[in-house]
Amino acid sequence: MPRASDPKLLARLARLELRARTAVEGMVGGNHRSSAFGASSTFAQHREYVPGDDIRHLDWKLIARTERNIVRQYEEETDLTGFVVLDASASMKFGSLDWSKHDYATWIAAGLAHLLNIQGDKSALAITRGAEMQSFLPPRRGDAHFRTMIEQLEELQPDGEGDPALGLEAALAHMDRRGLVIWISDCLGDPEAARRAASQLRHDRHDLITLRILDPAEIDFPYGRHTRFEALEGLDHLLLEPRAVRDAYLAEFEAHGAELRRGLRALRTDFRRLPTHQPLDVGLTGFLDARAARLRRSRA
Repeated sequence: MPRASDPKLLARLARLELRARTAVEGMVGGNHRSSAFGASSTFAQHREYVPGDDIRHLDWKLIARTERNIVRQYEEETDLTGFVVLDASASMKFGSLDWSKHDYATWIAAGLAHLLNIQGDKSALAITRGAEMQSFLPPRRGDAHFRTMIEQLEELQPDGEGDPALGLEAALAHMDRRGLVIWISDCLGDPEAARRAASQLRHDRHDLITLRILDPAEIDFPYGRHTRFEALEGLDHLLLEPRAVRDAYLAEFEAHGAELRRGLRALRTDFRRLPTHQPLDVGLTGFLDARAARLRRSRA
């Protein structure tokens, strides 16, 4: 499993962009122009062509000189603020692999923070534990700020209980400008609570991405013998014959997931389930590629 610091993953992330669905607030002061590239007439920089880029932006003169496919990027009048909201509740401790959901979620958060940093955008980090927000690192840009985010992620230990959607609501109170909110959680709460939180975000004109982190054992329920299941949030436990309840569990689990997806997507938010056995360079970059393609089509 490549971690978020894997050079190959970082190289792939460097070729991607993380943009909001619509332009967001945040005029950049002084003479510094925004790094949010769009369709305005002010040239910003060159970069290598990535499949899906608008071929109208190819710089043919530079291509002729360098024999490399180069596109021109242009400045928009706004900059992007990315709010990474990480669920660090006790349920994220679970893991049937050599890493837990929490480990995987922090790698995702680090990869996204890296992408925002190399784009020159502001990023913020909200840590929630169940229904409570534990800490909030206000939005800033730059390498020093990025290193602070990584240090907080490396030191973080999951704890606390409650519906993670309530934690997302608590984080919203600290977002004083419109931006792109990336909620990283197992979403093991009330789907209606998640829909309400997303509705509040959309009402405040934030763009929302929900990345649902799940262990493969939660998805497949592979247990075959008498098993004791202990709650990570609370003190309850159950002694079960898994084969007797597997069908009911899977039906309930899939129904919960389907309700969650419907509620969030009805609000025009992005939702992706990321199983922890899936390599980051497949799950994360694949999602970002697909999202960027959708945004390009919607703006065509």
